[in-house]
Amino acid sequence: MPIMNRSLVLTSLLVASFLLVSSVALAPYFSANVVRAQQDQDQKQGQDQQQDQKQGQGQDQQQDQKQGQDQQQGQGKVKHVTLIASEKEVEVAPDNALHPGGITYNAYTFNGTIPAPVISINQGDTLNITLKNEGKTIHSLDFHAGYGPGKALSGSVKPGESKTWSLTGEFPGVFIYHCGADGLNGIWEHISNGMYGGIVVHPTNEEKAKEFYVVFSELYNNADKGPFVGTNGTAGSFDIGKFISKNPDLVMTNGMAHKYVPAVGEVNKLELNKNAELFKVKPGELTRWYIVNAGPNDGVSFHFISGMITVKDGTNQANNGLGTQDINDETWWIPPAAGSVIESTFPDPGVYVGVDHAMADVVKGGAFAVVAMENSTATDYPTGTCVAPAGSESVVCEEGAATEAAAGGADTEQASSASEDGANDNGNNNNGNGNGNDGDGQTEVTQNATMLNTSASSGNATGNGSATTGNMTGNMGGNSTMGN
Repeated sequence: MPIMNRSLVLTSLLVASFLLVSSVALAPYFSANVVRAQQDQDQKQGQDQQQDQKQGQGQDQQQDQKQGQDQQQGQGKVKHVTLIASEKEVEVAPDNALHPGGITYNAYTFNGTIPAPVISINQGDTLNITLKNEGKTIHSLDFHAGYGPGKALSGSVKPGESKTWSLTGEFPGVFIYHCGADGLNGIWEHISNGMYGGIVVHPTNEEKAKEFYVVFSELYNNADKGPFVGTNGTAGSFDIGKFISKNPDLVMTNGMAHKYVPAVGEVNKLELNKNAELFKVKPGELTRWYIVNAGPNDGVSFHFISGMITVKDGTNQANNGLGTQDINDETWWIPPAAGSVIESTFPDPGVYVGVDHAMADVVKGGAFAVVAMENSTATDYPTGTCVAPAGSESVVCEEGAATEAAAGGADTEQASSASEDGANDNGNNNNGNGNGNDGDGQTEVTQNATMLNTSASSGNATGNGSATTGNMTGNMGGNSTMGN
């Protein structure tokens, strides 16, 4: 028995020693594998977390994008505008040394003016457009803000007829609209004769600014004999030869050469327009210029003398704001049939000049004067240049809307009523395009069919003060002399 006990004890000691040695020898192996396994597990958890995070971010981005799309599609208001096509004799150049006796022209117009009224909607709004043809030839409309043939194009409208169709403001910015004549047949003449305007689609996240509407365009006049000669009082018409050779007689801003330029020259003064209205801004305030180039042939090399421009064209990636193409630059090219949103701040009091920097176009009329003055108000716009602000109930600028925009107010409660003809046309001309909108849960805003290109007139003083670039005296609300 003692021998067996000693053998058992010895065997137990040998086994214990073996286990001890084995554990010591194998500890690094098991430890490394345990650590590696833990690291693999941690890495997998990290990858899972990253994947979950990416999925969450993707879902958030999709949700944000969907919200942006919801804001654009069907969530806006239903508004209405009526444009009346007609022929009319208009003044296109004032009486001055360049154009003795002034110049009149047999124009084609929408609502009686060159350019046609600026139309303003919010992104996501539906715009019902009625075209009434009270002229003597076939007219039509092409809205560059429309996305799809049934939204952009009216189709031909014969004299005495009308048509209504709809578009949605899907993309923010400023876009041209113009006559398309009879299915493009004669479009060159109709645009040259004055049938164009601008439509502003305000983005959902627009910053407050004082806004202006300016349209550059060319005129080809068969009665115009050139500078310092003019037309001898004859109202001219479209000249196909001058058009083909790209030799316009005038470059107009909002329908007239040198419409907003009283004079040039600081020492040797050349008076250009004794009745010129001026653009007025406060030094340092943000201004936004909806510059449209109706062409029909040439581009505009836009520049502010003494200023810098930031160009907000196209959209951002989310399509809820304007894109930024150029920041604090000198000059921007605007091709024919295009619009650009130009933002600028005029730092000091004084006279600034917006020009088409092709110098021949300046001589032909492509310029306008801007006066930065401390007593500028929210409503001192030159006639026809005010833009209905974002959130406005009206598609055209009204004094109340402009004042409220400057004060940062909410939507206005005012809406213009449609004329009886406009209302009837709206109800009876929606077949054929399939674009009628009942506007479930939406607010329908209509605009008078005889809407004219007018704006708030307060502040348009015509005092006797004068101004030269960098030097100002007298009443800055009056006529100015601008020098380069």
